Amino acid sequence: MAASSEILGSSFLQQTSLLPSWNSPLFRRDEQSRLSVTPPPKQSRRRSCRAVRPPLAAVVIKERFVKVEREEKAVKFKVRAAVTVRRKNEDLGGAIANQVDALCDKLGRSVLMELVSTEMDPGTRKPRSSNEAELRGWFEKKDAKTDRVVYAAEFTVDSNFNEAGAITVLNRHQREFFLESIVVEGFACGPIHFPCNSWVQPSRLHPTKRIFFSNKPYLPSQTPAGLKELRQQELKELRGDGKGERKITDRIYDYDVYNDLGNPDKGIQFARPVLGGDKMPYPRRLRTGRAPTTTDKDAERRVEDPLPVYAPRDDQFEEGKVEMITAGARKAVLHNLLPLLVASISPESHDFKAFHEVDNLFKEGLRLKQSLQDQLFHKLPLVSKIQDLSEAKLRYDTPDIITKDKFAWLRDDEFARQTLAGINPVNIERLQAFPPISKLDPAIYGPPESAIREEHIIRHLDGLSVQQALEANKLFMLDYHDAYMPFLDRINAQDGRKAYGTRTIFFLSEQETLKPIAIELSLPPARVGDSRAKRVFTPPVDATSCWLWQLAKAHVCSNDAGVHQLVNHWLKTHACMEPFIVAAHRQLSAMHPIYKLLKPHMRYTLQVNALARQILISGGGIIESSFTPGPIGMEICAAAYRQNWRIDQETLPADLIKRGMAVEDSTKPHGLRLVIEDYPYASDGLLLWSAIEEWVKRYVAAYYPDAESVLSDFELQSWYAEAVNVGHADVRYAPWWPRLSSPGELSSFLTTVVWLCSAQHAALNFGQYPLGGYIPNRPPLLRRLVPTEGDPEYEHFLSDPAKFFLASLPSLTQTTTFMTVIDTLSTHSVDEEYLGERPDPYTWTGDAEMVEAFHEFAAKVRRAEAEIGRRNADPDRRNRCGAGVLPYELMAPTSGPGITCRGVPNSVTI
Repeated sequence: MAASSEILGSSFLQQTSLLPSWNSPLFRRDEQSRLSVTPPPKQSRRRSCRAVRPPLAAVVIKERFVKVEREEKAVKFKVRAAVTVRRKNEDLGGAIANQVDALCDKLGRSVLMELVSTEMDPGTRKPRSSNEAELRGWFEKKDAKTDRVVYAAEFTVDSNFNEAGAITVLNRHQREFFLESIVVEGFACGPIHFPCNSWVQPSRLHPTKRIFFSNKPYLPSQTPAGLKELRQQELKELRGDGKGERKITDRIYDYDVYNDLGNPDKGIQFARPVLGGDKMPYPRRLRTGRAPTTTDKDAERRVEDPLPVYAPRDDQFEEGKVEMITAGARKAVLHNLLPLLVASISPESHDFKAFHEVDNLFKEGLRLKQSLQDQLFHKLPLVSKIQDLSEAKLRYDTPDIITKDKFAWLRDDEFARQTLAGINPVNIERLQAFPPISKLDPAIYGPPESAIREEHIIRHLDGLSVQQALEANKLFMLDYHDAYMPFLDRINAQDGRKAYGTRTIFFLSEQETLKPIAIELSLPPARVGDSRAKRVFTPPVDATSCWLWQLAKAHVCSNDAGVHQLVNHWLKTHACMEPFIVAAHRQLSAMHPIYKLLKPHMRYTLQVNALARQILISGGGIIESSFTPGPIGMEICAAAYRQNWRIDQETLPADLIKRGMAVEDSTKPHGLRLVIEDYPYASDGLLLWSAIEEWVKRYVAAYYPDAESVLSDFELQSWYAEAVNVGHADVRYAPWWPRLSSPGELSSFLTTVVWLCSAQHAALNFGQYPLGGYIPNRPPLLRRLVPTEGDPEYEHFLSDPAKFFLASLPSLTQTTTFMTVIDTLSTHSVDEEYLGERPDPYTWTGDAEMVEAFHEFAAKVRRAEAEIGRRNADPDRRNRCGAGVLPYELMAPTSGPGITCRGVPNSVTI
C-alpha cells in the first residue's frame, strides 16, 4: 500500500506544474504538531505567480502526514518575452539610420533585457534576476512595413525565481525606439504584462538601464522586497538633480517660475514680468534649466519657434498629433500669406469695409480686387500660382455659428444663449443683490455701486419688480467689471486696443431662455476722487440705439473672450493642473494605483503647455496679438489666480453653487437642482461628473479601506504636498486646500483633477473655432470705444454705423491670424483618446476587478452620450434645439478627427 502511494504521488507530481514550497501557507501544523494541508484561500485580485518547477524527487504520502523532501539545487528553465516596438514614419535619413541600427544589432550591439523577481535572493541580498537576454529579430525585421513590430527575447530563470515584477532594458543601438509593451510567458500564473509606452534612449546618451514594472499595482507599503529599491531608483531618476539644461531626450520633471515669456535681450518692449513669486503669484511650470538672458538674470533665454522646446520625452506628441499640428501650420501659412501681402501693399484693405468681406473668407477664400491682383502678380508671380493651386486651402471652413442661421449672432436671444451653451458657459451667475457691487477699493476706483438702476430694467421684467425678480431667480449677470477695471488705463493707452469694465444683466423668460436687459460700460476715474465714466445701455428702440447696443454687446463679448482664454481655459485647465502632473511623475511610482488612474489624464499636457509658453502666451505671441489686453493679458491672468482661484471650488457642483446656478437638493439625481434646468453646459456636465465621480470612488475604495491607509501612503501624501507646497507655492498657506486624510477626501480631489483635465477643458476648448471663428459674433479684440455725442468719431458712426462697427473689430490680418490659430486649437487629432477609452483597456492594470470597473465606467459615459443626443433633439430645450439653434455637443464624449465641436479627450491635448 505504501509503495502504491509513493508511485501515485510521484505520478501526480509529474502532471503538476505548480507545487507550493515547504514554507507555503498551504502547509500548517495542527494542534498535534502534525502537518496538515490547508485549502487554498478564495481567489483574490492579486494572483500569486511562481516559476514552473520541475518534479521533485518524491512525495511520500503516509497515513497521518505529508512529507516533502526539498530539492538541494534550484533547476533552471526558460521563459519567453514578446516585445512590441512601435516604429516611426521615417524619412530617407531615418530609414538609413534604421538600417545602420539593424546592422549594428547583427554585429552584437543589440538591446539587452533582464527580468527582475519580486523576491530577494537571501544569499546575495539583492533581487533575484534572470540572465541578460538579447532582443532577437531586429535585423531580420528591419524592412517590416507595419507600424508595430514584435521581437522576441528568451530568459533563463530558476525554480526559486518566483514572480517577475520588473524588467530592465539597455538600448545599445544608435537611436531611440518606442517600447510599447512586453509580455512574458512561461510562468505558472500565465502571461505577465509590462505596459511600457516609453521612448528608450540609446546608452550613448543615457547609459543607465530603463526600468519597467509589470501591470500589477502596489501601494508603497505593499511593494515586494525585490522591487523596493527599483521603485525608488526610478523615481529618483525622474526627479533629476535640479541642475543643468534639459535635453529633448531627457525624462526629468522639476519646477520653475514663468520667467521665459519675454525676451529682454531684444529690447525693453519685449520684456515681461516673471509670473510666480511674491510680486506676482502664479503656478509653477516645468523646469527647462536654460541660461539667463544677458540683460536680465531673472529671465530665462527663450527657445523660439520652430526650435523644439523641452518636454520630457514621453510627454511629447506622438506622430498622429505631430501630423495634425504640421497640417495646421501649413494651413496657417496659406491662410495668412495673402492677407499679409494685401495689407502691406494696400493699406486701405487693412480693415473690413462691409460684412460681405468677412463672409468671403468662408465662401470664396480671400479674393483680391483686380487692381490689387495686378500689383501683386506683377511684383510676386508666385502669388498667382499659390492662389491657383491652393484655392481650396486658402478658404476657411465655415464656423458652425453661422451655418444654420447666418444672422443669429445679431439677435439678443443668441447673445444670451451663448452664456449657457457657448464657448464660455462658466461665468454666468445668478444676481442675488441689486444693484451689483464692486469689490475694488472705492478710494481708487470710485463708488462701488453699479450705474444700472431699476428704471433701466423695470420694463423688461414681465411685470415683476426688481425684488420680485430676484426672489424668483429671474435675474442673472455676466460681470467683467472687477477683472478688467484695474488694467483699463494701461490697456486703453495701447494703440488700437480699447476696453471697458462690463456688467450685463439678463432676465429669464418662462421658456427658460435669457434676454439681455442692460449693459454697463465703465472706465476708471480720470483722477482720484472723480466719478467713473459709466454708461448704461438698454435694448434698442430706434436705429441709433440699435447700433450702440450692438457695440456694447461686442465689448461684452470681447471681455468674455479674454476671460475665457486667459483665466477659465489657460489658467484653470492648463497652468493650474501642470504642478499636479509634474508632482505625479516625481512622487508616484508607475506601480502606484493612483498613478495608473491618472496616467491617461496627463497625456500631452506638458508638451502643450511648453508650446503655449513658446508661441501663445509669450511676449508678442498669439494671445497678446489677438486679444484686447495685449501685453497686459498675463497680468490679468495672474491677478485671477491670486484673487479667485481655489481648487476646492473647481468641482462642477461647487462651481455651480458658488455662482448661484444650482442649489443643493438631495432628491435630484446629482444632489443638485439647476436654477435654469435647460443649462446645457451644466446639465450635460453633471452626467460626466457623476460618471467620473462614481468611477473614482470605486477605484479609491479598492485600495484605501480607511483613513489610515490614505494617511500612511507616503507616495500619495508626497505627491499632494509637493504639488501644493512647490507647484502652488505662492498660495500654499491658503486655508481652502482640501486635506487628503480619508478615502472620501481623496476620491473627491481626484475626481476634480480628472474633471478639469477632461470634460472641463473640452467644454472650453473645442468650440473655439466653431463658435468663435466668425469674428463679428465674438470679437477677441476691439479697437474703438463706443462713441458718445460730441466725440469726433460720433459723426462717422452716424454716417455709416456698419463701417464703424467693422472698424472696431480686429483688422484683416489680426482676424485671419486669430482664425488660423483657433482652427488648430479646435482640432482633434487621429490619435485622440476619449473619456472612457484607454489604448490598453485590458492590460493597463493587473487588477481584474478594476479592469471590469473601468468598462462599467466606459458604459456609463456612452449612456451619457446617448442622453446628450436625446436632449439636443428635445424642442422644449430651447437653448440647444430650435430654428437655427446649434445643438450643444461639447460634452458629447466621442468625436472623429478634425473640427467637430464635440469630443472629450482624457487630457489637455491641445
